Formats: sequence, structure tokens, C-alpha cells
Amino acid sequence: MEMADLPDSVRARLAQQGERPPLEVVREFLLGYVADAESLHEVETRLRRIAGTSTRMHRRVLGALESVLATELREGTAAQLVGWDGNWVLDDPSDAGAAEFLRGLAGMLRSVIDQAGRDAAAGD
Repeated sequence: MEMADLPDSVRARLAQQGERPPLEVVREFLLGYVADAESLHEVETRLRRIAGTSTRMHRRVLGALESVLATELREGTAAQLVGWDGNWVLDDPSDAGAAEFLRGLAGMLRSVIDQAGRDAAAGD
């Protein structure tokens, strides 16, 4: 389906999502997919299930994670993202430990996106 075929309200929402700051996108992802998970395996399983339909969200979040990781954040921001928004307890709760955790999530998203692409190609 092409963007032009979508209803105006859906196109407006997609455009609005693209305008959100990367930090906000990461925060929303952590709150929605990580905060209530008991393990990273649970997070990955949920992401893989969603990727069976679409990887649009995965790509948006991956781009936001990459942007946040490439940005010099104010001290304590990464740790707060993971600890508060992600509700995740790390062995190293520092910004460095939180950045490592976020890099791991980015890697997970890349893997899920890649696998979804392979699955789609195999189904063609």
C-alpha cells in the first residue's frame, strides 16, 4: 500500500511520529516494550511477533536509539532512561552501563529487522 492510498488521518499520524525527538521515541519504546518485561528474551519475542506484520516501528526506534547513542546526553540521562523509563536494573547503573544496554537493544532491533526481511524474502 502506498502512502497516497492511506486515509488522511493515518498519513498525518505517521508524519507526526516522524517529527518526534529521538529521546522521546526511545523513552516511549522503553516504557512500552521493556518496562514490563521480565527478560530481554521476552522483549525480543514480542518484537519478533510484531515484525511478522511490519517493521516500521522497529526501524523508527532503531533510528532513534542510534541518534540518542550518537548524541552527547546530559549527565544521568541515559541512566534515567534505562532505570526509570525502562524499569530495568543494571549491574552498572551508570550512563556508560545504560548506553551499553541501549546498544544491546539496538542490536536486537537490527537482528529482528534482518530476520523479518529474510522471512519475507523466503515467503516470496
